[in-house]
Amino acid sequence: MLKMINLNEVVFVSAISSMQGAADRISTQAEVWTSMGEKSTVFEEYLKQYAQLQSIFITYQKLLYKDIKAIEIIGDKISEADDRITQLWK
Repeated sequence: MLKMINLNEVVFVSAISSMQGAADRISTQAEVWTSMGEKSTVFEEYLKQYAQLQSIFITYQKLLYKDIKAIEIIGDKISEADDRITQLWK
């Protein structure tokens, strides 16, 4: 129900759920590469960079979760303020 601020709570909750789902779909599964006896500086560098990339994805996902939670808290506060304002105008 839209009130004074016009925050559509159904759309808001749906958007939060969608953002959460997108963050959940970021692949943070660490793949382990084992050596089969080869000696390749290029392959070793690739493994280092791959590990760094996985670390970046994990950090990015954590930041997304933190931002989504902050957005959710702010939305709840706006909804509470909307309820109070609506009560004042009744």
